[in-house]
Amino acid sequence: MRIVFFGSPGSGKGTQAAELAKAYSLIHVSTGEIFRAKVLDGTRIGKRIGDTIAAGSLVDDITTNYVLFKAIEGLNRFLVDGYPRNIAQARSFDVHLKNIQSELTCALFLDVPMEVAEKRLMLRRSQRYDKIENYRRADDAPAVIHHRFDVYRRETEPLIQYYSDRIIRVDGTGSPAEVTHKIVKALQQWA
Repeated sequence: MRIVFFGSPGSGKGTQAAELAKAYSLIHVSTGEIFRAKVLDGTRIGKRIGDTIAAGSLVDDITTNYVLFKAIEGLNRFLVDGYPRNIAQARSFDVHLKNIQSELTCALFLDVPMEVAEKRLMLRRSQRYDKIENYRRADDAPAVIHHRFDVYRRETEPLIQYYSDRIIRVDGTGSPAEVTHKIVKALQQWA
């Protein structure tokens, strides 16, 4: 099983991806987590990635593809969370999989109304702010959140059409457990 998992900022991809990876014995590959690790490395590429993320923009396609392709090297069962972010990345990924004699099982789209996703992001920001370590993601700042939604609508939302024959669209509203149940039910045909 090889899945790409996408949705708007605040749709719950990270939470759900972790649950699904466990349920289906998949390797969870999160481009966001990979990028945050690169930022913490303090390298030149990490600084560039950090500046891009802090502005609410997407990391360039060449860097993103390189990082992701390295992360899935040798894997046959994986769930990619947060990739692709645009049509060019989706096409590159399809070509890459074909070159390694593989193919995508399905594309999972977590459908959440923008107002619900925005409330989740604001809640996440306040919860992190309240923690002892006072950790806040730069991309959770209110002005950046609005920019992230604009980028999502322009760049990522067209993936729904691109993956039309391979997409599983799941209503992402409700509690995390309810959403997990909906996804598991939707994936029955692919499992």
